[in-house]
Order: sequence, then structure tokens, then C-alpha cells
Amino acid sequence: MQMGNVMDTPMTAPPDHTASAPAPEEPPGAEERRRRHGVHADTCGRIRDMIVHGELASGERINEMELCEVLGVSRTPIREALKVLAAEGLVELLPNRGSRVTTPSTDEIVNLFAVIAALERLAAETVTLQASAQALGQLRALHDEMLQRYAEQDRDRYFELNHRIHETIIAMADNPQLTRTHADLMTRARRPRFVAITTDGRWDESVKEHELVMAAMEMRDARFAGEIVYRHVLKTGTAYIQSLAGAKT
Repeated sequence: MQMGNVMDTPMTAPPDHTASAPAPEEPPGAEERRRRHGVHADTCGRIRDMIVHGELASGERINEMELCEVLGVSRTPIREALKVLAAEGLVELLPNRGSRVTTPSTDEIVNLFAVIAALERLAAETVTLQASAQALGQLRALHDEMLQRYAEQDRDRYFELNHRIHETIIAMADNPQLTRTHADLMTRARRPRFVAITTDGRWDESVKEHELVMAAMEMRDARFAGEIVYRHVLKTGTAYIQSLAGAKT
């Protein structure tokens, strides 16, 4: 029997089953669960912002029905959000009596800002020694934008940028444990920071401290950068305590 040359025989490619394979079906209700999760997350964020900016004051009882009207949602996402905010320390759930915005004690504020100050000093020292020139340049851009908002007296935008700068320094330290711990504490500190940083006297002082930190980082003076950050955070906690004392008089 004569055999043909296998090299001369055209070969047919195997069928591509992957190209026409249908996408796996989602379990029933998956789209609805995603929608509900988005509503709950958005509701939580909006209530958190209301607490940070003082629209819901410390110690104030939370009117769930009023929040439903303001936020345009049902009572379920409101209650789910309040549970999350209670876990963050921003809301106190009252058995059979609803909830209210937490009022931290002086000792709690002192202890909270002492730990945040230590964490941010470590991060600032690490970043000053290890960050690339490009990374420091990005931090400088945020800093300069923050100064512009200060010049415009735009308190809300200034605070957002200030918060981003602190978070960026933490992220640049590239220490996951540090990042997790700092994030947990900052949820409790955002309202005190907003009150303290955006008061007239502390605002001016805070800007000068940020300028010193940025300059120290660019000069690669880790010790000075860390010390300024440490004092900066402690002063913010003290300013908040003083603002509370002033409000009571």
C-alpha cells in the first residue's frame, strides 16, 4: 500500500469550543443582591458624611424616618448602615430605643489620637527614607492642591485633600498591617479631625505643619518628618477637645 506524504495533507484545526461557550449563568437573585449592596453602601457613606460634617451632631438621636426622606431610601438600608456605623464607633445602638451619634469621652479622644500619631510617624519616616522621587512628586501635587483650597477658604474640599494626604502617606509606607489598623482608627477620628482642622486657629497652624512635613520629606529628613507628623496629629486631637470645652461654656 502506498502511503501519502503526511506533510502534504492539509490539516483541519480542531473546533474552538471556547469561543462559542456560553457565559456561566449567575445564580438567581445575583443582580438584585448587587443592587441592594450598592444601595446599602451608598446609604452608609452618606450617613457617615453627615456625621463627619456635623449635619448629625454628637449625641443626637437619629430619626430613621427623617433619614429615609432625606436620602430617598427605605428603612432597611438605613438600619443596615447604622449597624455598620455602630461597628465603626460613630453610632450607638440603643436597645429598643433606636440609635444616636456617639459622643466620645476626652480620654477616648486622647488615646485615639495618640495611637494614630504613632502610626503616622512610622509611616512618614518610612516614606521619607524609601519613597521614589516620583512618589514624593505625587504627594507634593496633592499638597499644593490642598494649599490652593486653603487659599480659597474651601473647608470641605480642603479637608478631603488633607485626609487623602494622610491616607496616601500610609499607603506609600507599604505595610498592610499598618494600613488596616490606621483605617480602622480613622473612621473614628474623621469627625474630630474635621472639627479641629477646620476651626480658624487650628486650620492656619495645620497648614504650616503640613508644609514642614512636605519639606522634610523632600529633604529626606526622616526623623524631622516623623516628629512633625506626630505632633501634628496630637495637636489635632487637643484642638478637638478644646472645641468641645468651648461649646459647653
